[in-house]
Formats: sequence, structure tokens, C-alpha cells
Amino acid sequence: MFAYKVVMVGDFATGKTSLIKRFVDNSFSEEYLSSIGVSISKKVLGNSTMMLWDIEGRTEFKPIFKQYLNGAKGFIIVADLTRKNTIESIQEHIKTSLSVVSDAPICIALNKSDIKSDFSVNIEQIKGLSANIISVFKTSALSGDAVEDLFKQLNAKIIKEIAC
Repeated sequence: MFAYKVVMVGDFATGKTSLIKRFVDNSFSEEYLSSIGVSISKKVLGNSTMMLWDIEGRTEFKPIFKQYLNGAKGFIIVADLTRKNTIESIQEHIKTSLSVVSDAPICIALNKSDIKSDFSVNIEQIKGLSANIISVFKTSALSGDAVEDLFKQLNAKIIKEIAC
């Protein structure tokens, strides 16, 4: 069995922590608690352990600390479907992540799909932002929609790359 690191990246309050809680514990809390620094969770998947680094969300005043990204085997970039600025930040998060680990696979989680949005999102345009993007998911930490698929698809890609 081996363990590897996946880093959750995104603006503040996009639901990074909630996605991890849904995946790891199959739970959800309505209470918002902002992550400070980094929190690490783990999930055993077959013969591997996914170490999930939940890092503090970026704000316009506080960038993501690149040292948290070191050693990542993959990234999940999370945006909030109800906040257009978080969708617009995806490109910056890709750039930051790949500046530290240039060959890591990326999944995009467009979270809060259970809430009606005032704007539409072009999934194909998001997929085209980087060759490293393996999938874009519309997720809901509240309902659990696409959460398992998000993490399991990234896991499969990482396992395949490690095995090669």
C-alpha cells in the first residue's frame, strides 16, 4: 500500500472542506468554518491512501502558499457555481498549481450545483484551460452529487501514472 498527496485548491468558501467531509465521512455541515493553514484528511482507496490537503482558500489579499503544493500527485480545483469570480479564478489556480508540480493531473469541481445560479458556465471552455485537466465535475457537497466520481477518477489517473 502506498500513500500520495492531493491538494484541494480554490478561493475561500467554495466548499473544499465540505467536499472532503462528504467524500471521507459521507457527512455535510451547514455551518461554515473557514480553513486556516492546512488540514489533512485521508481516505483508503483499494491498495492506496489518498492524503487530502485542504488548504486555506485564496482571497484577493492572501495568495495560496506554494509550499503546500509541493509533492502533490494531483490537484482538485474547486469553484463555487454561484459566484462567478471563483469560476474566473480557476485559470489562476491552475497556473499556481502547475508552477509547483508541472505534470500533475487536475480535476475541476464546480461545487454547489444544488443551488440555482444567475449565470451559465461553459464546461468545454474550462476543460480547455489546461492539458492537465482530466475532468470537470458539477458537484454538490450537500447532496453528494458527483463527489465520489470526482475523487475516484483522480485516484484512478494517479494510480495509472504511478504504475507506469
